[in-house]
Amino acid sequence: MNNDLTQGAPSRMIWRFSLPLVFSALVQQLYVLVDSLVAGRYIGETALAAVGNAYQVTLLYQALAFGAAMGVSVVVSRRFGAGKCEDVHLAVSTSLLATAGFCLLLTVLGLVGGNALLHLMRTPEDVFLPS
Repeated sequence: MNNDLTQGAPSRMIWRFSLPLVFSALVQQLYVLVDSLVAGRYIGETALAAVGNAYQVTLLYQALAFGAAMGVSVVVSRRFGAGKCEDVHLAVSTSLLATAGFCLLLTVLGLVGGNALLHLMRTPEDVFLPS
């Protein structure tokens, strides 16, 4: 199903487009809040510190993913606007493969350099998992 966002009242189209984004941001914040409450209340200060530090790393990964998605959206939108449906399919397929590769790269970087990143963030030693 294709929705033409160039037809109709702009404010209505913007709201319709942005509501899922706003909803997902609210759900993410609710998750962080509940995670912090449970960790802080039932597990302890160390767990709360670990959740806080992990959230910062997660935010970094989300920012990288969001930036990549914005770049892909430009490519796909230009092809869609030009009416090149076959090129849209190719751009989406390519972006999915690139996303899988990017996720793999970030996973490896996180596994290899995660402790170094946490040290750069001045994470207390007692928050780290025992080796």
